[in-house]
Amino acid sequence: MRYDTNTLKYYDKLSNIGTFDKNLDDKVGTGIVGSPLCGDVMKLQLLFNENDVIIDAKCKVFGCVSAIASMEYTCDALKNKTIPDALSLTNDEVADSLNLTQIKRHCSVLAKEAVQAAIDNYIKKKAGVSDTILINITEKAMKKIDELIKENQQNCIGISIDTQNGGCSGIEYYLSYQTNEDSDNKKYAEINGTKFFYLEEIEPLINGINIDIAESDFGYSFLISNPNQGTGTCENCTCKCG
Repeated sequence: MRYDTNTLKYYDKLSNIGTFDKNLDDKVGTGIVGSPLCGDVMKLQLLFNENDVIIDAKCKVFGCVSAIASMEYTCDALKNKTIPDALSLTNDEVADSLNLTQIKRHCSVLAKEAVQAAIDNYIKKKAGVSDTILINITEKAMKKIDELIKENQQNCIGISIDTQNGGCSGIEYYLSYQTNEDSDNKKYAEINGTKFFYLEEIEPLINGINIDIAESDFGYSFLISNPNQGTGTCENCTCKCG
């Protein structure tokens, strides 16, 4: 695919890639958004001063050239903006400034959503409200997961939810046992006492997923669906410790 020179200018610049020091956490709003359909994921961090003015912006992007360029442009556009001014940034402004083709304008929409998410996070943080992730799991699937964990309790501390594929090929989901080995690098949601671990960058891709189970005389498989994408399967053979 050919990209416009305006798109390539921001893609080549990459002056806003990175994250802020964790010591600045109380002054930073973080938004992580993604599209399960195309696999793009954007992480935007906004650094605010005491007057709630954005003094700097950082981003990380997993996606195509247009997605990366959209976040680069957005970071530049947000600096020195108040919250109302930042929220007034439209996806059309991003898309038109980069001369994105119609098929790639969804990248600018995702950038706009990242701005909203980062500002919402900052406002909630100031108000002492924490964000939570939603995982819907059937009673039958939960019972089977609990059985599997009990069978491997010496090595297993929970279940890891992971994704594979990306770019414009869509997302597939799978489950595996979570050990202590890399648990410090992950976040988790606790459901009925069981911890479901995941990497922060895939949070928007698993938020709101549904987990069910199909059983037969030949075995079982976990069925994971996302309201924004469709349905994928997680075979029991992926659930291995070690």
